[in-house]
Amino acid sequence: MTSQSAHPSTRWRVALLTCGVLLAAGGAGTRPFSAAAAMLVLVAAVAVSVRAIRPRPARSPGTPRVRRGIALWTALLLAIAAWEAYAYVRQPDWLHPSTDHPTLSTLLDPALEQGPLRFAGWLVWLGVGWWLVSR
Repeated sequence: MTSQSAHPSTRWRVALLTCGVLLAAGGAGTRPFSAAAAMLVLVAAVAVSVRAIRPRPARSPGTPRVRRGIALWTALLLAIAAWEAYAYVRQPDWLHPSTDHPTLSTLLDPALEQGPLRFAGWLVWLGVGWWLVSR
């Protein structure tokens, strides 16, 4: 290897970032609530889920304060996920947003309907998801 060759870890990160940007660009280019957008969300969810279930080195259990914080954030995320799932299942048509049972996507859609903001929204969503499972 030459000194100019990228470290394997660096190449992996660049490839991962490139995939994320391409996925965000694809998502921003789809019509909201379309089958194509749903498939891109599914692809991202599967990738993040695979990352989430990987074996990790053992960590110390932490202090009682840290455990309470983890329990609180876990409960909050589960409540949001349950609300999102309930609202999604209660929609009359899963490919069209419902004002009677709005999901987070429905509520954020007016703010993210423009191309650049939609791309930024996808990037933020992918980045936060990856960050959550990488910790």
